[in-house]
Amino acid sequence: MYNSNGHTKLVAIRSAWIRSQLLRYLLLALALAAPLALLGWIPAVTAAFICLGALLWWYRPWRLPLEEVATYLIQTFPELEDSTALVLKPAGERNLLETLQVEKISPVLSTLHLPSRFYRPVYRAAVVAGFMLLFTLGWYWLRAHMVYPLAGNSLATTQAAAKEKILPGISHVRINIQPPAYTHLPSRVQQGFNITAPDSAGIHWEIQTSQPVQHLSLLFNDSTRLELKPGKDSTTWTAARTVKKSGFYQVQLNDQLSELYQLQLLPDQLPVIRIASPKPFTTIEFGQSTKVNVQAALSDDYGIRDARIALTIASGSGEAVRFSEKELSFDNSFSAQSPAYQVNKVLNLSAMGMKPGDELYFHIRVTDTRQQETRSDVYIITLPDTAQLFSMEGMVTGVAFKPEYFRSQRQIILDAEQLIREKDSLGPARFNSRSNELGTDQKLLRLRYGKFLGEESESNIGDPRAAAEEGHDDHDHGHDHHGEEHTNNDPKDFGNAAKVLDEFTDKHDNAEDATFFDPAIKQQLKATLTEMWKSELQLRLYKPQEALPFAYKALRLLKDLQQQSRAYVAKTGVKTTPLKPEKRLTGEQDKIHPMVKKETSTYKDEMEAVRAALSILDARRAGDSSAAPDILQEALKLLTTRAAAAPAVYLPALEALRRIGQHQGTTRDILIAQRGLQKILTVPSQQPQPAAAPVGTSLPQRYFKNLKTGAIP
Repeated sequence: MYNSNGHTKLVAIRSAWIRSQLLRYLLLALALAAPLALLGWIPAVTAAFICLGALLWWYRPWRLPLEEVATYLIQTFPELEDSTALVLKPAGERNLLETLQVEKISPVLSTLHLPSRFYRPVYRAAVVAGFMLLFTLGWYWLRAHMVYPLAGNSLATTQAAAKEKILPGISHVRINIQPPAYTHLPSRVQQGFNITAPDSAGIHWEIQTSQPVQHLSLLFNDSTRLELKPGKDSTTWTAARTVKKSGFYQVQLNDQLSELYQLQLLPDQLPVIRIASPKPFTTIEFGQSTKVNVQAALSDDYGIRDARIALTIASGSGEAVRFSEKELSFDNSFSAQSPAYQVNKVLNLSAMGMKPGDELYFHIRVTDTRQQETRSDVYIITLPDTAQLFSMEGMVTGVAFKPEYFRSQRQIILDAEQLIREKDSLGPARFNSRSNELGTDQKLLRLRYGKFLGEESESNIGDPRAAAEEGHDDHDHGHDHHGEEHTNNDPKDFGNAAKVLDEFTDKHDNAEDATFFDPAIKQQLKATLTEMWKSELQLRLYKPQEALPFAYKALRLLKDLQQQSRAYVAKTGVKTTPLKPEKRLTGEQDKIHPMVKKETSTYKDEMEAVRAALSILDARRAGDSSAAPDILQEALKLLTTRAAAAPAVYLPALEALRRIGQHQGTTRDILIAQRGLQKILTVPSQQPQPAAAPVGTSLPQRYFKNLKTGAIP
């Protein structure tokens, strides 16, 4: 049996903590649900319930045991004397001292008040929830009371918001837009004259008039006319047309003309190809797999119909080169004609008949549902010819670093291949010994090439003592040679400069400061040494088969370095005018006449009419209507051309400028026309300008003047 007062207090504290946590999670759920509801993904109430359920499921505050409550009270209130846990112990299991201690702390426990920091998590959650609610309300208010331009085009927004003006005789319009088959889009019906449809869509107009009319037609910007056919009562007029070009049109009812309506077509974009692998230039080294995985991401706005890989294999060299072409399809099925695909294809170069020295050129061709084709860049895969690396062609006339070094690398490869062939006849000990010897040869060759990068000297190669201290000497660059004591103090060496330099000079070179070659050759030489390191490692591990790929790559890099080292010097002499000693340093410039070439400038500012029209519109806003209308007509022609290509952008400005030209424009029309004309303006090209003459005499001019007058001795 528990102590009733103390146990009841612990249960009450536990219940208070659970309630505070539930309130805290409710506030956090509101804070998380507010932005989700603002984005319109899910309703606000649903979002709050989902967030609250997730928090309760994750934390589960109702699982708080009374032992943790007792531990919290012990850590918070020292007056409980670390004895709160005794309250949870049944009375029959307590000894005399525990019973006395429980009776002592029970009055303290019953009058205990929780500190303010107990509710601090609830306060923080309330602050976060209040901030998120205020932010959400503010953002919602901004969206409701501010108009943002669509795709940076305020004119399109103005046109979409403005109500279309329909001729008085028209009571109803119904336009059926049938997208072409390649879009896989359903047909739709709209009740307005402004049309936005896919390219090559079929448009069907159905116009109803309030009373019978005699004639109804559509006038397009390319001067074509579409006559509408009347119904039985001459109040329902229909016409259909396949539109293949953007522009604008008008409705002509008897002798009345409507305003301009846009006819905006959405062009079908070409497919997009993004190749993830392989790289644009890939070289398959000796020993690597000849299988290449081609991975690409294909996308199109309406759908992809087919995709293939076009391959071209180049074999041979010189005049005996041969080309063979073939096409391969991907493993994917394009029957669904989805707008995006992840495709892959494994190219087995050996199965294609490629041999060392051949090259593979391939590109991907993608066709969309409209038969539009896109080709990717050409990717190249090369199989290096290892036999060509052993060729000595070009090494006699060309400039090489050390021709025998190339022969040494080839000899290492030949010896390694011979060792692999004789592995079965040799014992393990003999095989490992010969592999280790090849590793030593590879090391010597690497050290020789290291001299070109300023690495350590190889004068001690072959010295047993140097080999024993190799691990220390090859890597210890922080040593101090100057503090060593030299026992070889021969009196005959007194005054020997070579001995002095030998004692007080560090002979170790810095690889970064080596200036034998330019950075590109130095970088390739470093890569060569890296491959030699890898080859030596495998040879030391008695794995000559795994060392061959690195050795072949090192040989190929050295071969490339040999070809890069060739240089051509033109053997042509340059004849210069002999100098006259009596004319030197005299400063005479009387016979030097600057070339002056006068040309008439034929530059014409194409936007001059637009700038003049903007000035006239500014004057119209100020109340001056006496400007010449010819300039506005020129600007109207430019706007008409632009509106035919992009009616959603320039059509409102064209309508406004037409009303201004007919003296029916308002201040709002002037603003719309100015915005449209400003979109036409471009930055004028820079024209040659005469250099500004210096205000005062420059220092060179004063020098030559004083030199001429003899003021300078």
